[in-house]
Amino acid sequence: MKLRLILLVLSLLVFVSAATGSYLHYASLKRAAFQEAEHHAITRIEIIQKNLSSYLSENVKPVRALSGMPQLVDFLVEGADETDASDLKKLIYLQRAEKLLNHFNSALRSDVCYLMDQNGLTVASSNRAAEDSFIGKNFAFRPYFKQAMQGSPTSYLALGTTSGRRGVYCSCPVFSKSAPEPLGVVVIKASLEQIEKKLGQSRDEIVVVTDPHGLIFIANRRPWLFKLLWQNPEDKQHELATSRQFGEGSWDWVGLESDGDRYAVDGDGRRYLVNRLEIDGFPGWYVIHLRSLKAIYKVVFDPLVRVTVPTVVTLCILVGLAVFFLYRKASVEIVQRKRAEQALRESEKRYRSIYHNTPAMLHSINSSGFLISVSDHWLEILGYERSEVVGRPLLDFLTPESRNYAEQEILPEFFRTGFCKDIAYQIVRKDGTVMDVLLSAIGDRDQDGSIARSLAVSIDISVRKAAEKALDKAQEKLSLYTQDLERQVKRRTTELRRLSGSILAGQEKERAAIARGLHDELGQVLTALRLETVWLGGKLAAVDAKAAERAAMMASLIDDTIDEVRSIALRLRPGILDDLGLVEALEWYAADFERRTGIACTLNVDGEMPDLDDTLATTAYRISQEALTNVARHSQAEQVTISLVVNDGQFELMVEDDGRGFNLEETTGYSGLGIAGMRERATLIGGFFELESNPGQGARVGFRVLVGEDENL
Repeated sequence: MKLRLILLVLSLLVFVSAATGSYLHYASLKRAAFQEAEHHAITRIEIIQKNLSSYLSENVKPVRALSGMPQLVDFLVEGADETDASDLKKLIYLQRAEKLLNHFNSALRSDVCYLMDQNGLTVASSNRAAEDSFIGKNFAFRPYFKQAMQGSPTSYLALGTTSGRRGVYCSCPVFSKSAPEPLGVVVIKASLEQIEKKLGQSRDEIVVVTDPHGLIFIANRRPWLFKLLWQNPEDKQHELATSRQFGEGSWDWVGLESDGDRYAVDGDGRRYLVNRLEIDGFPGWYVIHLRSLKAIYKVVFDPLVRVTVPTVVTLCILVGLAVFFLYRKASVEIVQRKRAEQALRESEKRYRSIYHNTPAMLHSINSSGFLISVSDHWLEILGYERSEVVGRPLLDFLTPESRNYAEQEILPEFFRTGFCKDIAYQIVRKDGTVMDVLLSAIGDRDQDGSIARSLAVSIDISVRKAAEKALDKAQEKLSLYTQDLERQVKRRTTELRRLSGSILAGQEKERAAIARGLHDELGQVLTALRLETVWLGGKLAAVDAKAAERAAMMASLIDDTIDEVRSIALRLRPGILDDLGLVEALEWYAADFERRTGIACTLNVDGEMPDLDDTLATTAYRISQEALTNVARHSQAEQVTISLVVNDGQFELMVEDDGRGFNLEETTGYSGLGIAGMRERATLIGGFFELESNPGQGARVGFRVLVGEDENL
């Protein structure tokens, strides 16, 4: 019984399959053929549109060239002047202009070339001798004349009022060099007969060109010319008559009605496939292609009949053979399916055993975020029963912060990628305590590729979190201790700088005091001693010549001692620095340095140096003194330059030498005040100290400081 039922069902399947396959095959071929017909129609109208655009615009460049010809300009300027030009002169200019128009008309094989003045009156034409000559006719109402008089070349399609022939009019304004307004308009008219010949006379298709009002101006069906493609209201027809571009009317309707965007129906009920394209350079003018649907269906149906019948017969035979083989294999497949089902049940049993007995928190959620399974260890850790958990949203077991984090970021990302790793959550146990976990999950996708369920594992990291918090607290304490230590170091540094400044100031005072003592007290004593020695030598000269000579030697020795004391006093604190200022002090020191060392020393002062306060002057002098001392000791230089500059409220001192230079990392070996002392002096008054040097390239010591308005800078 079952076998008969199976055979009956298989037989029905054969019939249904054959019928369905035949229908689908027919529908597919029909759709493909119709699409091919539509594509052919689109290609056809695109070719026609391109040919039309090319033909209608082929006189644009020639009319531009014609408008610039001097014969036309001279005629409009000189020949049209009624006051100055004689009749003979006018005739000469007219003949030149018409000769040019005749030449262009012959070369371009156009209908006519003519010239209009500013009022639209035709004053020269290539058809002057013809019966339908334009001479003396006024075409000021023509759109191509109006637009050209506004200064722009244009093209227009219209019916000739004199000749009664259709044409494309290309116009261009004629200008003179002296006047900004056009003198007139030159026009080239070309016939449209050649265009209609190229459209063809096929019975299956209709090709028309319509103006913005829907009037058929070009057509491959002569009876349709100067009729309305679509039915227009009376006001549109009145507007068309008023334009005077296509005769006086009235214009009949061809009986075509729109049937949607792509189809139309004529008065006899014939339906057409409609395609339209706007003509380039002619706004509102369309080329419209109509193809009979009956012809399209005939083209489609005949190949389908030839193809479909053999296909259906072949399909029925194949399906019958398939039924036979399916019956043979059905029994084998059933046995194999039973074995597979048994293996699947055993595999599922093993999976459940592993899932529930694994000492890890495992759970699964569906695409809506509801728990569909949890492991026994998950229930044991959190203290829930399975009935309290399965079917509830996973978010119910998270803290508010973790719930927001999961809703806004983790779950959307997981259901998009199917993967997440090491996500920190906080889960609330049944007793209300909070447990920190680290969750990782993978997604199981369905046949559509969407996430159907997840398999997630959670690891308890509460102990690690506690350790991290303790570490954060320790780091916070360490940070506070570090900040306090930095404040203490900063305070001690400030105190040391103050102490250093105080020491330097004390040194300057002591040097000044010692220098004054040497100069005033010791100098006076030595001067008095010299006077006494000279007196004693004078007394002994008459008594004891040898003793007088010894007294003279003592006077010379006292002179040397006086010079040395004066030099020591000046080096300790030159009085010239206090009395005359920094520039004079450095000039004296540069000269003394050159005398003592033999190294050429030059002082350059950029502009007039204003008065500087004592602290700044002393600092600049001491830095210069120490720099020159280092030059004398180490540089082996032949020349050194001291430069002073005050610019935009900034004082700058530079000491440069051409010596052997040195490595900046080896500056710790210098004695005396040294580089550290110079830098410290600069820092104490808020300045900047710079040192540049390379072996073999000399050295440059720089000192910069901002000076305030109270120093008149």
